Amino acid sequence: MTVVEHSRPGTAGDAIDGVTPVRVAEPSSGRECAAALAAAAAGGQSTVLRGGGTKMGWGRPVQSVDLVVSTARLDETLIHRDGDLTATVGAGVPLGRLNAALATRGQWLPVDSAFAGATIGGVLATNDAGPLRYRYGTPRDLLIGITLALTDGRVVKAGGTVVKNVAGYDLGKLVTGSYGALAAIVDATFKLLPVPHTSSTLRAVYADPDVLAADAGAIAASQLEPLAFDVGGSDHWSLLVRFASSPASVATQVAAARALLRGDVSIMTDQEEAAVWAAQLSLPWHDPGAVIRCSWMPSRLAQVLALVHELRTQCDVTLIGRAGTGTGLLRLRGSEPALAAAITRARLDASPVGHVVLLHGSRSLKTQIDVWGAAAGAPAMALKRALDPTGILNAGRGPV
Repeated sequence: MTVVEHSRPGTAGDAIDGVTPVRVAEPSSGRECAAALAAAAAGGQSTVLRGGGTKMGWGRPVQSVDLVVSTARLDETLIHRDGDLTATVGAGVPLGRLNAALATRGQWLPVDSAFAGATIGGVLATNDAGPLRYRYGTPRDLLIGITLALTDGRVVKAGGTVVKNVAGYDLGKLVTGSYGALAAIVDATFKLLPVPHTSSTLRAVYADPDVLAADAGAIAASQLEPLAFDVGGSDHWSLLVRFASSPASVATQVAAARALLRGDVSIMTDQEEAAVWAAQLSLPWHDPGAVIRCSWMPSRLAQVLALVHELRTQCDVTLIGRAGTGTGLLRLRGSEPALAAAITRARLDASPVGHVVLLHGSRSLKTQIDVWGAAAGAPAMALKRALDPTGILNAGRGPV
């Protein structure tokens, strides 16, 4: 069996929810990664997979961690097939570094993350997506091939390296969004897109949330094709609509969208536009007491805004969401009892939002409120038993 050469004792800097792992392994190949996982399985060692470490606080509180397997050394862009608009990328490659390299060929992986150090493996493991989700979907939708290290010591591949080859694509879909509970991602192959020539963003500010919801519905029902389509706020609400294409197409769509919006409208380009979308990504994570992710039917946006108004009687609430796809984040600030009460209210059957997951919160809050909100179903547990039969992965952090 291959020996993991790069291994060291865990330190306070490796801690997960205040729990320091016994050891940290940094394999430099898929074989080394699989060997580390097989050894951990044989020894019954609770194991957590780590990319850039930007989301290590997500998930249920851990009691103990024997091993952290880091992808820090799986950090190469293996091959960029610019003619096919695909690239195969090591799990440890930061998303920002990848897109900087792809930009030299006029291409990009249209995924945005709020976390500067987010890696390809971590983005896939959490299915992390921002405003670009409206046009391009989540990382799962852009994935066409994947290499995994399993706890039985095998390295397996699924999918292909060109867009038309989708054999085995379902395995990539299953692992994406599994939070490291099924297997370690070694590398991934994505379909890429050309970088748009130009873009502009309309921001419409509203005092009346019902008018915003109606305008969002008008944009969604139109023939317009935004790159991103977001909502945000708590007292006054903003609707952000971004168009990116050729200069003529952008100008035409901006004019048509402006005619549909009844709020106080401004148009942004260049650095001002980049700044507003950077703020849209980062705002939920500015000094939060808790951050919850939820989803809703886009047609129920008015009810979602009413829920936010109701929750503000319990704590400070800010919504940042995808108006066109019906998903978003709520940043909550207040006492722990108030945060717990707000999350419980959001999860009621009568709530307009569903799939309420506590992403960020104190260890104490996560002992009061289950992070995932519901137990994993039988199919998910069967998949867990098939890929991680000894149950070592993710140290009970979930979702399976």
